[in-house]
Amino acid sequence: MPGKVRRAIRSRYLNVEPRAWIGKNGLSEAVISEINLQLKNEGVIKVEIRKGALISTGMDRKTMAEKVAVLTDSELIDLRGKRFILFKPREGWETYLRRLTRVSQKEGGERKVKPVRKVRLDIAKFRKKFRKGRV
Repeated sequence: MPGKVRRAIRSRYLNVEPRAWIGKNGLSEAVISEINLQLKNEGVIKVEIRKGALISTGMDRKTMAEKVAVLTDSELIDLRGKRFILFKPREGWETYLRRLTRVSQKEGGERKVKPVRKVRLDIAKFRKKFRKGRV
């Protein structure tokens, strides 16, 4: 996924409250099905990992977030502290992503490098100009 889309999703969901929580039961089928349902409806979801989940599963936050992304067939956008954002493209997202990649490729291809102009510096003028202000 392009970095522009990642940044846009991350900034939009930074202050949003989580919609799903992983508790002391860990990655149970109920949690995964709830996250899948939310992803199907919204396309993007913010999930929070509770302290009990870390203790009961013995995994760290990053591996747990990556495992949830694999189990839900989604993409991990951001992981900050105990909260992470998942993105699962819905219908219509593919055309948006294709258009975004075309625009970024077009910008990269049309960039022209201008030749550097040589500037001739007159030292006497330069000294005279900056000597005026001094006493």
